[in-house]
Amino acid sequence: MHGRHCCWQQELDSAVKSIKAKRNVFLISPEHSGKSSFLLTLQHSLQKTKSYAPIIFSAEKCIDLKDYVRKNLLRTLEAHDTLFPAPKSILSLSLLEIDSRISGFRISDTAKQSLKLLLMFENDTKVSMEDVVEHLFTFPQLLAAEAKAASVLLLDDAELLQGLKSEKASAAYFFELLNSGGLDSVFVIASSSRLQSDDVDELTLRPLSVEQTRALLKDHEVEVDEKALTTIYNFAGGVPFYINYFGRIIQMSSKKDAASVVSMVEGELDGSLHIYFSEKLKSLSPKELPILFCMAEHKVNTPSRISKLLNYSQTNVRRFLSIMEEKGFVTLKERGVFEIHDPVFRRWLEVQSRS
Repeated sequence: MHGRHCCWQQELDSAVKSIKAKRNVFLISPEHSGKSSFLLTLQHSLQKTKSYAPIIFSAEKCIDLKDYVRKNLLRTLEAHDTLFPAPKSILSLSLLEIDSRISGFRISDTAKQSLKLLLMFENDTKVSMEDVVEHLFTFPQLLAAEAKAASVLLLDDAELLQGLKSEKASAAYFFELLNSGGLDSVFVIASSSRLQSDDVDELTLRPLSVEQTRALLKDHEVEVDEKALTTIYNFAGGVPFYINYFGRIIQMSSKKDAASVVSMVEGELDGSLHIYFSEKLKSLSPKELPILFCMAEHKVNTPSRISKLLNYSQTNVRRFLSIMEEKGFVTLKERGVFEIHDPVFRRWLEVQSRS
């Protein structure tokens, strides 16, 4: 469920202001905080002005770097469908067809060469994957120039780029290009963990308020009484993903009173969410798991307190917390203070630690 109302008008205005000033933006917010929805709203807002050519690049469900290139080349072609009729067919061209098809496009020779490289790189051993990454991120700028618009790339799931590799190259080479000043587009980079880059404007999405929670539910014809609304809000912690999730469950039920909502919401911790969270924990090591459960059960958030409870060294606790931060399980709230930012996941961990 995506709401018709923008829940983050202040953040949207801030992002647009940075884009107009040709400033790159880092959107740093925890998992499930609404980053993808925000980027979609920002894209629609920029498209209305006709001055920008915004494209969302996503790493979701990408297996490796080659997969990432193919997926987002298609998104680039689809965003410029007036230049590229039937964009999906372009990606399936045979080697013999590529030159003749590209020659018919009304784009510059430089853009044609860039597109040719992006279409043929898997069959050309002379092309390095770093060159492919560079062309993937510069090609949209060439197309935007054709439309006399400014290129804006909205990168979702940026924390996944480091893991997308092919032939020893990584999609994270993008950050080297960005820091070297070799890219002309303006970038809005959404990530659930802090990334290394220079001279960018930072933005964080706030949890939704009670009224924004009500509006988001109402957008999808989910109306509940005040007690039920408070239950949903407190349980979801203002996180859009969970508000939407619980909203769908309530929408399918005929019972929308407070008692029924409480039962449905809490029941999910033993249902679908239990399966989801259990699967999520599989990415943690045997040393990391006790730290996470300790934080939830004892409500502790500093390496010193955790180390005393688990009889771990503070050095190891800090190291494992940093690893879990990279994996998106915890966030560094302030120096030496970590938190499990997902309120529903934290509640589930508390329940599991008592069972």
